[in-house]
Amino acid sequence: PGGQVPPASEYETAQAEHRSLALTVEASGVIEPVRTVEIKSKASGEILELGADTGDTVKRGALLARIDPRTPRNRLDQAAAQLNAARARSTNAQSQLDRGKKLLGNAWINQADYDKLVLDAATAESEVVTARIAVDNSRISLDDTEVRAPSEGTILYKKVERGQVISSPTMDVGGGTLLMTMADLSRVQARVRVDETEVADGDAGLAA
Repeated sequence: PGGQVPPASEYETAQAEHRSLALTVEASGVIEPVRTVEIKSKASGEILELGADTGDTVKRGALLARIDPRTPRNRLDQAAAQLNAARARSTNAQSQLDRGKKLLGNAWINQADYDKLVLDAATAESEVVTARIAVDNSRISLDDTEVRAPSEGTILYKKVERGQVISSPTMDVGGGTLLMTMADLSRVQARVRVDETEVADGDAGLAA
């Protein structure tokens, strides 16, 4: 009315170009750690101490569990005593061999007697090696009674309690008795379910 001209409509203009179309899909899911670690004990016996509970954050090397060390310590003491005895026998056998060399040179003993002295010295030395290995294995078993955190992380799940008796067969391929599960929660990932119809050419993003 009155001869007024209506204002022209405003449009945005742009030069046509070819580019990818990004789609965003919203989905619910579960937040979980990137990597979890199972804490196991190779030792058997009563759990005397637990150093962490579910939800605790621990440092690398922190004591997580201590198993009764009496049996492994006794085995270490016994192995050490056997090693000392084997060393004494080896020293004596070597002395007899050295003496036998002189006697053989002076024709006081024959070759067969000398060969026996050589065999006795070699056998005694092998007993020393066997006893030393037993000591090392016993020391490892004693060290296994203290279970420490392999890295910094948070305890997600604790399976055992103080006073519980565990059995960890020495030949267990599983690595021992499971005590706890821990993870580094500074790095987590989201596991979600997205319908394939909502994903276009694998270019769709997920909005957390």
